[in-house]
Amino acid sequence: MKAAVTHLRQTLTGPSGRLARTILYAIAGSLVAVVFLRGTNHIYERIFPVLARRPPIVFLAGSFASLTISSLLVGLLLGKFMPSAAGSGIPQLKAAYRLEGGRLPWRAAWVKLLGGIISLGGGASLGREGPTVYAAGAAASSLAGRLGYDTPRERTAAAATGAAAGLSAAFNTPLAAITFVLEELSGHIDSHHLDGATLASVIGAFCTWAMVGHHPAYTVPPVTEITWRSYLLAPVAAGAAAVVGIYFQRRTLYLRQRVRDTSRLPPWLRPLIGGWWVWLLGSAVFLASGHLGVFSLGYGDLSLLLHGGVTWKCALLLLLAKVSATALIYGWGGCGGIFAPTLFFGAMAGFVVASLARLSGFMLGADAELLLSLVGMSACFGAVVRAPLTALLIVFEMTHRYEIVPALMIGTVVSQAVARLWGGSHNFYDATLEQDGIVLD
Repeated sequence: MKAAVTHLRQTLTGPSGRLARTILYAIAGSLVAVVFLRGTNHIYERIFPVLARRPPIVFLAGSFASLTISSLLVGLLLGKFMPSAAGSGIPQLKAAYRLEGGRLPWRAAWVKLLGGIISLGGGASLGREGPTVYAAGAAASSLAGRLGYDTPRERTAAAATGAAAGLSAAFNTPLAAITFVLEELSGHIDSHHLDGATLASVIGAFCTWAMVGHHPAYTVPPVTEITWRSYLLAPVAAGAAAVVGIYFQRRTLYLRQRVRDTSRLPPWLRPLIGGWWVWLLGSAVFLASGHLGVFSLGYGDLSLLLHGGVTWKCALLLLLAKVSATALIYGWGGCGGIFAPTLFFGAMAGFVVASLARLSGFMLGADAELLLSLVGMSACFGAVVRAPLTALLIVFEMTHRYEIVPALMIGTVVSQAVARLWGGSHNFYDATLEQDGIVLD
């Protein structure tokens, strides 16, 4: 055993040590992402789709119990071990990366991982990508420290490597993972972590292919019939989706601050209030339309929309309820991210714009609803996160449809303009840190 440890240390410190350490950090981040993905899906699929096939009273009782128990468990977990692990996790990762030399403890990784799985598996209307990035970055940073590489340069490199691998594995989007590290985490396109992020993204994608499967996050039909009218509507759909994203950001931050200022509940009990709001809104939508999209990630209804299986009225209902549910549970201290919700908001908003245009007599191609839904996904995410390259690439890689890229580029430009006009001076993550009294350089 000692010989093996000695050999490992020699490998990590030898001429190729930097490469070996990067691979090790990337594997750690990738495994965290795969565990998060499988854990969330395993719990959720055994609760809500099963309950949806039962009588309404059984669904209401079962979903209420699921959200109540999971919210209480998350609140107790965060309150006892790490209150700062609430929310997305990316703001905390940015703060550690830029202000604390990349130092994150192992506790941050496992608390976020376990809390996120319980929260999203239990039905919380949040996303797993932000917590995945945080937990993967924390796991890699902690591993660097345990191996004895505790300098700020090494710990920040480890955090960036783990985060890139985690995002790549979570969404099966290696290119978007690279740009996210450069645009959002480091804040510099010429970051010295570019090589490590690139290698980590490849490793993350390979880990997902090996353990989950080699497929895009969303399977969408070919977008073949695109007319010039669709491109005329692309800025409209992007603008509408961006406005929805900005409204969500402002509403969520307002609720988060108000809860902190006025709530007399102990912090560990607050996620329960958010969970009950999700249950109320999600149950109302399910009883009215039969859709489960308000609960958890909403991937099922989003995939259904991209295949033409949702009416515009249902899309509007899902949009309104999902925005409210996500803002409420995040504001009340839930554990989860905003990647998946903003993509959901954008798709629904883009689809509603296309459907209303068609009903108004605007002659569109057969694939207009699909194209404008994808434009809305990119625009809403881009307006909230303000990472235009990531917003463009993440939707392209999630669908593997090259023909949508020109429309996505139009939507990206519009979303950044809307965000600068009405979104304030900070993106969602930096505004969250500002509420916490943390100012990044």
